[in-house]
Amino acid sequence: MKATLLVLLLSAVAVMLTCDHQHSEREAGPGCPLGKRLAFDLNTTLEESKRLNNEYFDCPNPEPGAPCFYYSHVFYPFFVIEDTVVGESDRFHDSYTFKVVGGGRTRESVRNYSQEEILKFNSLRDSESYQQTLVWTFDDVPDSFPLTKEGFIVMRGASNRVRWLCQRNSPCGDLTPVNHLDPDFYFVVEVSNMETAGSPFCEYTVRFELHVHGFPLDPVRALFFHQMTMTVVQTILICYIGHTCWRLKRKTVYTKTRDGLDEQEGHEQFNAGDVGVNVGCTLRSCCLHLYHIIFGIVQNPVLDHVILLVVLLDTSTLMAHTFQSVTVTTSWCLSAVNSCLLVFYVLEALFKILIQGRTYFRNPWNDLDFFILLMTLLDFVLSLVQSGGGFSSRQASTLFRVFKTLKGARVFRALRLLKAIRFFKGLQDILLTCLQSFRSMSSILVLMFLFLFIFAVVFREMFNESDPEHFGSIFRTVFTLFQILTLDDWSLIYMTSRDNGAPHIIYFMSLYILVELFTLLNLFIAVLVDNFQLSIRKKRHHKSQKSPDVKEGEAQSTKKAGEDLDVSLAEIEEEFYKEALRHASSDGKHSKRKIELTKRYLQLLAAMDQHAQKYRSQACLLDKLVETFFMDQDEETRSDAVE
Repeated sequence: MKATLLVLLLSAVAVMLTCDHQHSEREAGPGCPLGKRLAFDLNTTLEESKRLNNEYFDCPNPEPGAPCFYYSHVFYPFFVIEDTVVGESDRFHDSYTFKVVGGGRTRESVRNYSQEEILKFNSLRDSESYQQTLVWTFDDVPDSFPLTKEGFIVMRGASNRVRWLCQRNSPCGDLTPVNHLDPDFYFVVEVSNMETAGSPFCEYTVRFELHVHGFPLDPVRALFFHQMTMTVVQTILICYIGHTCWRLKRKTVYTKTRDGLDEQEGHEQFNAGDVGVNVGCTLRSCCLHLYHIIFGIVQNPVLDHVILLVVLLDTSTLMAHTFQSVTVTTSWCLSAVNSCLLVFYVLEALFKILIQGRTYFRNPWNDLDFFILLMTLLDFVLSLVQSGGGFSSRQASTLFRVFKTLKGARVFRALRLLKAIRFFKGLQDILLTCLQSFRSMSSILVLMFLFLFIFAVVFREMFNESDPEHFGSIFRTVFTLFQILTLDDWSLIYMTSRDNGAPHIIYFMSLYILVELFTLLNLFIAVLVDNFQLSIRKKRHHKSQKSPDVKEGEAQSTKKAGEDLDVSLAEIEEEFYKEALRHASSDGKHSKRKIELTKRYLQLLAAMDQHAQKYRSQACLLDKLVETFFMDQDEETRSDAVE
């Protein structure tokens, strides 16, 4: 007996020495039972976190001794009181404080934070945010919770569900990936009941490391990527506009100097002699030139090809997000790509609205694109607002719930796939034909649902006792009849009722399938097929009846804005030339003979343009007459052949 007591005493002394040696990791306060310490229960934490999140993602590069957790998952820590003498452990149910006291990007760079940094990252005493620290927050924010004197949150029981936050001013905020994998971070967490224990005779403290991976792209950095992409695209557009204006300027100088003036005089006259003229015409001409260039960009088929390429790339990233293995490892890079691609959607909408004005919203495809763009921008703005923080008082809790609810707007990102429809004429025709078919198919749909309800009442009254699983209520009956309409397991439904004494159900099921499936549903499909055939015949008839003047009229209607711009530019050039001639004559540099010849030259150019326009109109009229003549001859030949 004495030997046993001696062994226990020596073990207790050894444990006390061990605790003193590892004071930085585990501490036991005065008055605690000998040999007991607070420890992090890793196995229970992993099991409960997996159960709570319905999944568990380990680190791509795990390290021994550092348990790994996913950033977007809820962290559910558990702790136990270990008895190193007896070798038993009990669940720790006391209240405690949860503090991040150290960290680093790699395990070698982990450092302990100073007391000021610990207060900044974990305390709510000087925090402007409501119910959240810079590094973490509650999963479900309670209405009230206790705080220590220094502002640390007191946790206990079911309120220990932690969600990583990592705002921009925190050590884990705005992390960038070292390689193609998502960023990760090592936390040193301290759990202690020294400030919260009900009894001052037993105080525990434990420190442990956590490896958190899968940090998302910070919304502010996403805005930075957005701005950088916008800057690059704008620089390319400015260079293209400057190059186009320089070509127009060179063309203007060449036109002014080809009447006999040498090239040097032309440049001097354009650059130095027309300062007064440029003051009156430069602003308007530059605006019209810019408008004309943007109009050419919008009408250029290359823009459609670029937007189609962007849509396909965006669709690829959206599909990649559906794979968990890709989302866990490369979500940061995919989000950065989405932020860059958003620039092209915004610029496309701005250019088209600038050129087309209100007519942009008269096209249903443009309305769809604009709606998708608004939903994408809403998601982007909500992420920025949430990352901004800075809310105070109870309004922050309400805003947090509102933003969490409005995150459902992210599902509209899937609608970006519909943008590809407007680039394929065949898909547009199919979709428009389906929409037009619903008008004629609405009566068939009403009739189908009417018969479905009638049969549901009949089956419910006659077979609810033989098969209550399928016909126990009117809603189950409707679902069962819809299942029979697809011919899915109808034989099993029949055998269930037959085995329970209702074999005559086969007659009702046959009648229902005959009416609903072979009659009404086939009639529904027949109407859809007939509308497709009618649409094809209309296209063929329209192409056969289209004449060259109609084609030219359509081309002129599509380029009407461009012609108006050309007319405006021509008027400005004419005013410019007149003012230049007047200025040249007032300077006395040129003789009256040269001025008269220049005026005559401009008049001849205008007359040639007018005669060319008349020639084109007469040629178009002649082509129309010739084609009408041959079409009449073909119709007479066909009528004679039929007779």
